[in-house]
Amino acid sequence: MALLTGCTRDELIGAPFKNYFTDPGRAEDAIRLVLTKKKVTNYELTARDREGRETVVSYNATTFYDRDRRLQGVFAAARDITERKLAEKQILDLALHDALTRLPNRRLLTERLGQTMAAGKRSGRFSALMFLDLDHFKPLNDTHGHHAGDLLLIEVAQRIISCVRGVDVVARFGGDEFVVILSELGLDKAPSTAQLLLVAEKLRAALDKAYVLTWHQEGHASVTVEHHSTASIGAVLFQDNDSSQDDVLKWADLAMYQAKEAGGNQVRLHDPGV
Repeated sequence: MALLTGCTRDELIGAPFKNYFTDPGRAEDAIRLVLTKKKVTNYELTARDREGRETVVSYNATTFYDRDRRLQGVFAAARDITERKLAEKQILDLALHDALTRLPNRRLLTERLGQTMAAGKRSGRFSALMFLDLDHFKPLNDTHGHHAGDLLLIEVAQRIISCVRGVDVVARFGGDEFVVILSELGLDKAPSTAQLLLVAEKLRAALDKAYVLTWHQEGHASVTVEHHSTASIGAVLFQDNDSSQDDVLKWADLAMYQAKEAGGNQVRLHDPGV
């Protein structure tokens, strides 16, 4: 405890156990639990020292008695599991994010879209989803290889992020397809639609600018390529309705294909009410 808290032995003796954890109530519950069940195994707590540094510990405890079987107290051992928790977080992060762009992947997108739709039902506000597909992406891969394509996708991800708010969601749907969720736009359809189209046009313009891609080949000089790749964008507005996630994604995808069939580098809006 001295190592975990930065306190001296004398300071700790007689002091309330719960005061040295980030959640005093949960720490106190641990003591009650061991007194009730006589034993606690792998109960997680987070200790905090005087400097504010936190250590996640696995807390194991048991009651102990004197020779006459009278309860004397609780004996506890805390094992530092900070590294294990970080590893678990990294594993979860890898499972929910695209390895190349570090954007949320399709699995996390589904979760965030569900949260957005649930929030819209509570607030009555409109939200929007945009489906983006890159135009002229395949020629870059065919001519310069997948490494050049990967660099382009990373740059595309950064450009998309720069065009939206921090509360919005940007995800890589797969290949050269991206999805953007704009949450909590407004209570009225017309201004919400205008806001959606404004962001969509901002995205279209940002992705229309030339890409300068540079990479190094082992044993060779670095290679620099300028590539022009636009995007076809399909968008849909949704609110407190009975639409499913599949409906919203399907509508945005349909609008995106309309933009692509019209020549690409365009924005198309799908109106579910039409």
